Amino acid sequence: MNLADILTWSAHLAGFDDVPADSQVYVEAPADVHRVLFGIDVSLAEVMWAQRNGFDAVIAHHPLGDTARTRLTEVVRRQVDQMGAEGIARDVAENAVAARLAAIGRRLHVSNVNALVDGARLVGMPLCNVHLAADMITRNAIVELLRRRTEAASSVSDAVDWLNEEFAEYRRGHARPEVWAGSMSNRLGRWTVAIAGGTNGGFPVFSEYFRVGVNTIFAMHIDESDLQQLRAAIDETRAVVITGHMPSDSIGINVIVAGLEERGIEVVRTGGLLAPA
Repeated sequence: MNLADILTWSAHLAGFDDVPADSQVYVEAPADVHRVLFGIDVSLAEVMWAQRNGFDAVIAHHPLGDTARTRLTEVVRRQVDQMGAEGIARDVAENAVAARLAAIGRRLHVSNVNALVDGARLVGMPLCNVHLAADMITRNAIVELLRRRTEAASSVSDAVDWLNEEFAEYRRGHARPEVWAGSMSNRLGRWTVAIAGGTNGGFPVFSEYFRVGVNTIFAMHIDESDLQQLRAAIDETRAVVITGHMPSDSIGINVIVAGLEERGIEVVRTGGLLAPA
């Protein structure tokens, strides 16, 4: 498999017909890869270390530059469909997501988008990233767990326990699932998993979930200002469970890693990627 093959295969593994806009080959390998360095985040230091130590390519999770970053907003718009599945009117969902996209666009406008990618191209090290596919695998795994375990009397505390029991990445990680708004003793009630939307939806999106009757939101992360707004706005029946960014990313990536290893590709983890055992 070359890097383009890996992106296409991982997209299909996650249920996508095409490679998502936030995933890209920046420097293609001249032949099939047999030994790769895989990290949630990588810097030019990891790229050069991999080159010096005989790796065929570096794979990152988060978008590194080029169109994978500039087209991230296309992936964030997927949250409109996730919100629609919970009964939120499309125009309301689009307005909520638009509020989130505005801030993302401004941050991107002032950033040095291609610094790392330019460095990898300069030294000629094959490089790509796989973002949404891994996040979707994580989301699907959490949804399946909650559907399987949830009962009428389940609490938020029960759900946190299930996550830690089911996924070694949470037990091994520095950031375990925590309740950041609401209480562990809350009834789990109606829940949604707000993951695999490019980034978290923040207050504009999460408040709409609560408005239509969702009791508990599961998300990888949330900005501090959005969290404080939610804490001030929600009642005692609502809760936000933050599952932990790096462990949650690791769940989906490890499924991809296992598939690569089955295909004879050696994978070395770095950059915050937690091994499953």
